[in-house]
Amino acid sequence: MTADQSTGKRSHVVSRRSFTALTGGALVAGLAGCLGEDPQDDTGGPNGGSGGDGDAEFTVFASMPAVWDFVRQVAGDHMEAIDLVPVGEHGHDWTPEPGMVEELDGAAGFVYLRDFASWQDDAADQLAEREDVVVIEATEGIEFFDSPAEDNDEHFWMDPVECQEGVLNIADGLAEIDPDNADDYEANAAAFNDELAALNDDIHDIVDRADLEDIVVATHDSFQWWHRRYGINIHSPVGTSPDDAASAADVEEVETLIEDLGIEHVCYDVGEPAQLAESLANEVDAEILPLSPVETQIDGSPAVDPSVEMEPDWGYVDHFREINLPTLETALWAE
Repeated sequence: MTADQSTGKRSHVVSRRSFTALTGGALVAGLAGCLGEDPQDDTGGPNGGSGGDGDAEFTVFASMPAVWDFVRQVAGDHMEAIDLVPVGEHGHDWTPEPGMVEELDGAAGFVYLRDFASWQDDAADQLAEREDVVVIEATEGIEFFDSPAEDNDEHFWMDPVECQEGVLNIADGLAEIDPDNADDYEANAAAFNDELAALNDDIHDIVDRADLEDIVVATHDSFQWWHRRYGINIHSPVGTSPDDAASAADVEEVETLIEDLGIEHVCYDVGEPAQLAESLANEVDAEILPLSPVETQIDGSPAVDPSVEMEPDWGYVDHFREINLPTLETALWAE
């Protein structure tokens, strides 16, 4: 099985925009209005967790769970990282509701992904008008590609090598907010990137031991970056949006592929309804297995599978080591 070289670019580019003070905006108001008590927050603050003790001088808002973890890993004890996506919500289709702006008044930074959701790009543009907010594009310098699932596939964070570039972008942004601790942010980013490099090595090890090269995902397809990095063929009757529906013809095509390749498992996204995965598995006499695109934090188990127990404060590496690696090992016959 072929796979791309596991090396990543390391340019340090951060978006920093300063204009006039914010006069108002429904989107930014919505970001604040959706915040509330949340089990992901172990500090007693609003939505999200923190790398610090709750008394941090700076607060940085992150736009989805994977990015939230990158921020808290780099921030360490110096900043509070808050995930705007509530526990139980899917980062891909969640949008903020209108509300008050007060809880964003103390924001020192906003970290987002371009082209992931329109509200993130809109929020970045609006928050850029505030002179006291550093807007950090985690995807700066990361090239998307046309995958079998979609053109301009933005799911870079499913590739631990590409994630290292995003972590460096975040480190630069936090250093701009807090220059006095820039060395700590650089060191924390380097240490976390070592974890990501080890994770990449472990995925390669699974692929090298595998007897199969194909997996079926019967929920939205966030995993095509695994094909480019590791040579894993991802088959899904559903598109890249959680709201997409599978046609009867698409389902029949996947059923035929499962039988032809001898696939014994149907995977599902832990953050989505998985009725299609269940029915498809029943139809072809397969078992279902969980996958996490690190877009949803769950306190407990997915409705479809009580054997999976998740924690709301899991980080990126936890999602991979607790869910994705065991599933890949089983689904690809690498055990």
